[in-house]
Formats: sequence, structure tokens, C-alpha cells
Amino acid sequence: DPREASITNICLAVKEIITRDGPLTLASVYRLYMEGCPHIQRAGRAVRERLDRAVRTLVKAGEIIQEDELGTGKPEGIVVRMAGAPSVRLRPAGRRKLEEIPPSEILLLVERLHSHVTGTGPEHEERLMRKILEHYGFSQLTRTRRKYLHDLLKQFKKGLTK
Repeated sequence: DPREASITNICLAVKEIITRDGPLTLASVYRLYMEGCPHIQRAGRAVRERLDRAVRTLVKAGEIIQEDELGTGKPEGIVVRMAGAPSVRLRPAGRRKLEEIPPSEILLLVERLHSHVTGTGPEHEERLMRKILEHYGFSQLTRTRRKYLHDLLKQFKKGLTK
């Protein structure tokens, strides 16, 4: 239980999660840590604060790298990985929700798909979104997924024009 465990023990568990599943979002770290704590129902504020402290400790020690890929400060956009590990690893979604997949991973996929998806404007974006979902094994382009992918694609387009 992160509310009672020492910060050293929490760091060890967080490091194990990141080693096994990284790079991953901070939201994923919360979820995966909680899966190992069957008596805790959700990652409330106290739990998140302790996990955040462990992440800060690991970053300060140089053991992990943390990047805010969306620039929002939200756990869905903060990506952590082991120091020395590749910054992006393209892989199946597995048990991850679309929003738990690091933005950099989705953008790498977009780079690879971009030349294979023809068209312009909204139709092109729609086809690209559906290809992304197909790659990760998702079938429905919900309103939430559409907004998330639209924002990521907008960020991708900005990167192309720089």
C-alpha cells in the first residue's frame, strides 16, 4: 500500500513497472501499481502523491527519464522510461487504453502510416485515425478517442512544418 510503504519500496515497485512496461504514461504507472494492490480500489490523491514522489526520486537519482509530451502536466501526457532505454517503443496496445499509449508512440505510428494513407483534409484525418485504431486493436472511434487523436495529429502537423 503506497500510503503506508516506505518511499524506497514504492520506488522499487515503480522502477519494476517502468522496466517491464516502459516507456509508459504516468497514468499507466498509477493503474499498474494499483493492480498490484488488490485492497485499494482507486488511485486517489494520497496514492498518486506517493507515486509521484517515487517518480521524482527516481528522476532525481537519474534512474528514469520523465517527459511531458503533451505539455499539459497531466498524467496522460507525462511519459516515463528507464534511463538509457529508447524514448519510443512501437508495440501493440495490450491492456492499455488509447489514452495510456505515449503520444510519441502514436506519432511514430503516424509517421509510418502517413505515406500509406492518401487524401487530404478531414477525410485523410479520419482514415488516419481509423488506421491508428486498427493498429492498436480498437474498433470504435468514440468522441473521446477522436478528440485525443485530433489533438495529437494537430501536434504532428506542427512538427512537420517546423
